[in-house]
Amino acid sequence: MAKEEEDDKLPDKDVAKEFYAKYEPKEILGKGISCTVRRCIEKETGKEFAAKIIDLSTDPDSGEQAVRQEIFILRHVAGHPYIIELQDVFESNTFIFLVFELCKNGELFDYLTTVVNLSEKKTRYIMRQVFEGVEYIHSRGIVHRDLKPENILLDDNLNVKITDFGFARKLDPGEVLYDLCGTPGYLAPETLRCSMMEDAPGYSFQVDIWACGVIMYTLLVGCPPFWHRKQMIMLRNIMEGKYSFSSPEWADISEAPKDLIRKLLVVDPNHRITIKEALAHPFFQTVQMWDQDIAPLKHSLRRDSHRFSRIAHLALLCRVYPVFNSVFDCY
Repeated sequence: MAKEEEDDKLPDKDVAKEFYAKYEPKEILGKGISCTVRRCIEKETGKEFAAKIIDLSTDPDSGEQAVRQEIFILRHVAGHPYIIELQDVFESNTFIFLVFELCKNGELFDYLTTVVNLSEKKTRYIMRQVFEGVEYIHSRGIVHRDLKPENILLDDNLNVKITDFGFARKLDPGEVLYDLCGTPGYLAPETLRCSMMEDAPGYSFQVDIWACGVIMYTLLVGCPPFWHRKQMIMLRNIMEGKYSFSSPEWADISEAPKDLIRKLLVVDPNHRITIKEALAHPFFQTVQMWDQDIAPLKHSLRRDSHRFSRIAHLALLCRVYPVFNSVFDCY
């Protein structure tokens, strides 16, 4: 049997009787290193969900621990409209099934590769929801650590759903972290500093605020602020907070979003704007729901498109895990 066909096979029904009794698995929606996401239907109601099927056999010890940590955090932040809802959990000796609400409009990343960039009005709509979701996550003592367009889904009503809490951690009051994890283009300077300096002070919730600044910049022009084809130059740009509004895409963008981005992408986390201050920024005071734009947006999300923007280069970036700290030794 071919490797791909083997990977597409569902776990035997004997190892997950409770899951199969309640849900009927359908087509594959996505794949990861040790997991597969499938559309599934709840037999009793006919409602659609997304089942993340995690194979623990690839990393039985740390893999299971990481999944349980994610389940704990998902339950801890449950109940907010802009955070993905964990519906069910099923376990066997070799698999864990996480059943989530289904977001048919997919990732914000995929939408960006289709439309290239968003208007200020659409950016305002999406970023307000992202900030409100992150504000709630932080209020629960959780830092996400991997905010990016790939980890923001769009539901049936085109509202955001923050997802993928695999790197998230619950912090005690005053606690800071030192391990390097996340996606290179969205890493905050203080996170990188921990991999380069023995006396680094660590980092906390502010890394998510930096990531929001990177996301907002990317939404407006279709290109991340620190991107460079040479990763070490990109990381140096992050450390120095070196970016600009000089590209032609910024010509028609007003001063308010630029000012907010400047306050989000402050290298010193102690001087970085807070989420509460960001939501009170003038950029969000002109609240315009984009009803007139919703129809073409829905159309663009459903049509086949071959347009591709510079944000697609982000797909080439690998996630950085704590064990790979040496990648930054040559900085």
